[in-house]
Amino acid sequence: MELEKLIEKFKNEQLEEPTEYAEPSDNRFDAPIPGQSLTDEPGNYPWEHPPQRASVEEALDEIYESMMEEQNMKRMFTLLRMGIPVEALVKVITFSGFIEGKYTVDVAKLLEPIVAMIITGEATLAEIPAKINIGDAEDTDFFKEMADRKYDMKLDKEDKDKQMEMPMEAPADVAGLMARGE
Repeated sequence: MELEKLIEKFKNEQLEEPTEYAEPSDNRFDAPIPGQSLTDEPGNYPWEHPPQRASVEEALDEIYESMMEEQNMKRMFTLLRMGIPVEALVKVITFSGFIEGKYTVDVAKLLEPIVAMIITGEATLAEIPAKINIGDAEDTDFFKEMADRKYDMKLDKEDKDKQMEMPMEAPADVAGLMARGE
């Protein structure tokens, strides 16, 4: 019943007025020419250099230490609560390490199942229901949850905007020590 009201509200909601056209900041024609990477000087990118960590064990130690930092743990739990699958987090973590030149792409692929077990274990300890595969995100519950969250964020923003617009009135009966006249 409540969901039907929510859907009706979205249907009846007016779209925002179109704004002035602004030229995009990036030009899609300003891209590398096919084969340009073959003529660039080697060594321009971190992954073109020897890796900082040579073995899976060394790379895993660094990833584990990073994941166990409080700030990163909070981010991971927030993403898991939002419905982001463990597989997506694992791919982001391992691929970013490769891009930064910390380890080779082979080590990154070997790290994936281990990092997935770490994330799943931490989610289980924190009693967070975690989706495992990216394919799990295609269910209707996921999209419903994300739509509800987006709607809640919109309502929160509207409430904050209304609070900002309300003028602050000074209480009339409050006077300081200097106003007493004693």
